[in-house]
Amino acid sequence: MDDFNRKRHAVYKLTYHAVFVIKYRRKVMSKPIIEHMRQYAAHLIGQCYQGRLIELNGEPDHVHILFELPATAAPSVVVCSLKTQLSKEIRANFWDEIKDKLWNNIFWSDSYFITTTGGADIETLEKYIQDQGIEKPKRKYTKRQTKKCVKKTRT
Repeated sequence: MDDFNRKRHAVYKLTYHAVFVIKYRRKVMSKPIIEHMRQYAAHLIGQCYQGRLIELNGEPDHVHILFELPATAAPSVVVCSLKTQLSKEIRANFWDEIKDKLWNNIFWSDSYFITTTGGADIETLEKYIQDQGIEKPKRKYTKRQTKKCVKKTRT
């Protein structure tokens, strides 16, 4: 359990895989842009959301981002913030390189893809949940583990 994150009242490991697509699949990304985006996304996720960027890479028309977030962060809020801030950062630093490739100066498509990256498949989880229930066989305790309750009477 060393790879889990711990807070005062929670233990968690929440990792997400997100995909952001350039508007109209324009071929905008280059290696320097992706590298700059990787560094800036690591800063945003770490400083603003107390998370951790695991990996960011992509192709000319989209990027994949793998990241961890604390239990208190809303993934949809983080994704929208990332899209906005990364777009501003790339425009500020690579405008001459990308201005002719964008349509109407719009960087990202309005949509995005995000999924969690759990270790168990749905069938395993479904079976586990189905096996839970009130009607469980009682555990057998050894004599040493059993404590007898003695009801005190008032005199």
